[in-house]
Amino acid sequence: MLKDCLENVRKKKPLIHNITNYVTVNDVAKALLAIGASPIMADDVDEVAEITSICNGLNINIGTLNKHTIEAMKIAGKKASELHHALLLNPIGASTSSLRTRTAALLYTTGEKK
Repeated sequence: MLKDCLENVRKKKPLIHNITNYVTVNDVAKALLAIGASPIMADDVDEVAEITSICNGLNINIGTLNKHTIEAMKIAGKKASELHHALLLNPIGASTSSLRTRTAALLYTTGEKK
């Protein structure tokens, strides 16, 4: 099954929008390239909806939160949900602070398929 998934990724070469923490951004990009996908990193609120629209999937990681990226994550998650794109939420440390817990819950409900 994993072999089929990897072959599918390599065949389709999806563009994946990533809003990830600055600790892992390079690793995320390299991992996506290694499996045959193409990464794009964009977290400015003025472009995340547009970037999400041209991508095949969205990867959100809340490892390093701030008000700027939280808003960008909300916008991108909403757009990905509207377009029925693949959406991955990595709620790093979701229970370690109230900000992380609220943000993870908000992003989870924002990305729910309606």
